Amino acid sequence: MKLFVREKCDVSETEVEIRCRVRDSEVNELINEISNTGTNVIGERDKGEFCQVPLAGIMYFEAVEGKVFAYLRNDVIRVKNTLYEVEETYAGRHFVRISKSVVVNLRTIMNMRPEEGRRVRLELDSGEFLIVSKNYVGCLKKALGMKEAK
Repeated sequence: MKLFVREKCDVSETEVEIRCRVRDSEVNELINEISNTGTNVIGERDKGEFCQVPLAGIMYFEAVEGKVFAYLRNDVIRVKNTLYEVEETYAGRHFVRISKSVVVNLRTIMNMRPEEGRRVRLELDSGEFLIVSKNYVGCLKKALGMKEAK
């Protein structure tokens, strides 16, 4: 793959053109990455302060007592969406549901290990651990390319 960057002072906004012989998985991955650049999630901190955080900085979303929280490396914010909305909105952006209450960023997973009861234990790059419930193991494997779609 070749990469060219040309600066032009008469361009009002950044344009990206991809030239390829065939639109394969590598090209689709590039399209996803470019599309996700600049995507922010709006959330609320403890004292009612609103903030925007980059989607890529979110390790996982968790539903707790009817509220949804986004977990970053050094912060937690509350988001207004339901977990179902989070799952649908960010499904094509490296996020997948791993339990009834958690949607994880696949890019933060460092290790996976089987657990009792057909569950899987994930270690995130932050050192945190999450459990994939047995009902969602297939979805995770499919999202990671470990299992073919049916």
